[in-house]
Amino acid sequence: MEWSYSNDMAQRELSGIIFDFNGVIIDDYLLQKESWSQMAQILRGRPVTDDEMVHRIRGVPSKDTIVWLSTKALNSVEIKAFVQRKTNIIHDLFETSPLLQLATGLPTFLDELTVQNIARTIATSQTHEAFSYLFDKLDLAQWFDKELVVCFDGTYPGKPAPDAYILAAHSIRLEPKACVVVEDAASGIAAAWAAGVQSIVVVGRTEHLQEFSLLPGVTKAIHNFSEIHAHDLFSS
Repeated sequence: MEWSYSNDMAQRELSGIIFDFNGVIIDDYLLQKESWSQMAQILRGRPVTDDEMVHRIRGVPSKDTIVWLSTKALNSVEIKAFVQRKTNIIHDLFETSPLLQLATGLPTFLDELTVQNIARTIATSQTHEAFSYLFDKLDLAQWFDKELVVCFDGTYPGKPAPDAYILAAHSIRLEPKACVVVEDAASGIAAAWAAGVQSIVVVGRTEHLQEFSLLPGVTKAIHNFSEIHAHDLFSS
């Protein structure tokens, strides 16, 4: 049975949309869990759980997750080395796995946004280097301007702090309250709400949708983009 949550809001002068990346643009949950499990095995001797992925890891900068997973204090050089190690692991998985593809229904949804001339960008906790590799591999330039994408560069606090979404909204010349945010993680939802976003679409598995639909700011919950259309969010 299809499950969907929707709290239809009156038109709120929404004129832009900001996407998280991992878990939203690409459904890479299983690959990310595998890469983080390998790192967790190294750092603490056991893999990560689904609960840890959803509530502690997804949407959080890699350096913060490395520190959280480690059973000992790490200096900046060690943290940087572990982040690079994790990046290498996920890149190897991306190169070999058929699972690396755009989320179900997303190309059609992005085409609809393009037709309606809706301002759009991405706010990701990935570094520019890691994101740029996937941006090119997935041919996202047909829908997004890479120069407008906000990647984590260490100059501001990562999600759940609001900075990424404030910066992303400003990159498309809007205030956060004028933007819809699409997220899949608790940290990202918290970041969007703290930034002033009042229309958050959450995407994911049913058990997570039921939980996240109760969080402040969440107005729609979908399994994938085949369940939503641009006119659901923006007037023509």
